[in-house]
Order: sequence, then structure tokens, then C-alpha cells
Amino acid sequence: MKKQYRRWLILIALLICCLTLGAYSLADAGNFSGSSDWGGGDSSWGSSDWGSSSWDSGSSWSSGSTYDSGSYYSSSDSAGCLGGNLFTVVIIIIVVIIILRYIRASKQYSSGQNVYTAATEEPGLPIETLKEKDPNFNEQALLEKVGNQYIQMQNAWQEKKWDSMRAIMTDALYNQMARQLQALIDAKQTNHVDRIAVLETRINRYAVEGDNDVLVVRLSTRITDYTTDDRTGEIVSGSTTRELFMVYDWKLIRQKDKKTLAQPTVSQISCPNCGAPLDINHTGKCPYCGTVVTLSDHDWALSVIKGISQRTVG
Repeated sequence: MKKQYRRWLILIALLICCLTLGAYSLADAGNFSGSSDWGGGDSSWGSSDWGSSSWDSGSSWSSGSTYDSGSYYSSSDSAGCLGGNLFTVVIIIIVVIIILRYIRASKQYSSGQNVYTAATEEPGLPIETLKEKDPNFNEQALLEKVGNQYIQMQNAWQEKKWDSMRAIMTDALYNQMARQLQALIDAKQTNHVDRIAVLETRINRYAVEGDNDVLVVRLSTRITDYTTDDRTGEIVSGSTTRELFMVYDWKLIRQKDKKTLAQPTVSQISCPNCGAPLDINHTGKCPYCGTVVTLSDHDWALSVIKGISQRTVG
């Protein structure tokens, strides 16, 4: 009886902590960064270092040219860390679900039933397998492009101009993050992501899943993250000086029969609706008929972002 009482106290304390978190937490593109550090940063897909690159937002790669912790953003929506009534309702629902599952698991354990264990990620294939079937695949060029897209994404989030990300994301991920950004707009707030630096990128995993080739790229970055009220200009959360060292996994997908373009800087894509040439490195939207072509139809497209860890300095 005392053990059950103690468990309920712990769960109630957890609920209180969750409710108070909303007033102090941050966002960054996709609502990953928070008011406290989390995660360990170790890869669940192995640590093979198949190449890396490093640059910051002041270099030629800057964006001026052109989702439980670690939850995948393609699988569930989050109200993020925007505060307000919606956040509170979501947290209450999550805590209630956790409590119910905890009680159910305790009953199963006490009755001798087997407890479900989540399946582990299937091992990947050697990166050479991809290079053999796609001789034009350039690992370093891909990693540089991913780093550039990260900076582009953070700036599109801050400027509230999400259309620029349309071509490089799958429909599900694009629409989900667009809804999160709209919540910021509705709240009349702006999430600023400054001093962006991509410290390292590397391919963690290559696999073939169904009709798609899959690459998981690990990004290690540094940002400062704070949110202001559009009406007053006052900072409502975050810090202009505190540095956040973030680690993410980006899951890129491409149709498995597609190959790397020999000249990726030159548009070789036509609109499937009207046949007009497209600049897929810009928006992927046909200027003639308005049809949108995502990169997954022809090249690597971002389908999932997974937060791995956050470390705060300052």
C-alpha cells in the first residue's frame, strides 16, 4: 500500500513539472530545444563515421542562399513548447495515458504475464552498397547539402516563410511542422534561432525499406534559441546568449530506382502535370500550373526528424 502511495506521489509531481514546463521551454524548428538538457546523443544505429563536414551560418553555405524524448515527427503531432491552454491539455492527456499504462503494466507483471518489449532497429547496409548501384552518389556533397538545408529550415521557421521547405520534405513532415509554425503565428510570437552552426554531419545508416532507399544522417549543431512577443518585442522564453548544442537524426528517403543526377546544380526535372522544367533546388513548385514536386520523387527528401540530445552552455 505504501509503495502504491509513493508511486502516485511521483506521478503527481511529474504532472506538476510538466505543467510548469510550458512557460519556460523553447522551440527551434520543430520544437526540439527545451529549457533543460536531455538525451545522451548516442546513436541507436551505430557510430560508423562515414564522413563529416562543419560550417556555420556566416559561410557560403548560409541560408541566405537559394519528434517521449526523441519522438519522430512523422508519427505524431506536438503542441511543442509554446505554452498556453493547448499545451496544458496535451500534457494532461499524455500523463493520464502514462499512468494508465503504468498501472496496466504493474498488473501484468504481478500476474506473471510477459511485458511487451519494443523491437530494435534493423541493421543497415554498408554504404558501399549504395555507391555500387548509384555511381554518382557523392557522400560529402550530400552531407553539405543536409547542413545547408538545416540552416535554411531554421531561418524559414524564424521568418515564418515555410513554403521554401516544401520541395525538400515529404508531405506528412512538411504539413506537420507547418501546423506547429502556425500555432506560433496564431500566438503572435516569433521563435528566433540565431548563431547557427552545423558542427558535424555523418551518415549513420543506409537501408532499403519497401520502395525507398533510406539514409539516416546525424547532425550536431549549435544554436541560440529564444521566443519574442510580436506585439511588445519582449522575450517570453529562451536566451539570446545561452548556447544550445543540439543533436538530431534526419531520415532521408528516395525511390530506390532513382540515381544521383550527374549535374545536380542544373535542373533536369520536369513538371509531371504540364511538362515545364522545374528548379527543384528552389521550391519545386511549377510556375506555370502550380503543381508541387517533392524531392522524394527524384532525389533525397527529408521524411523524419528525431531529436537525440541537447546540451546547454551559458
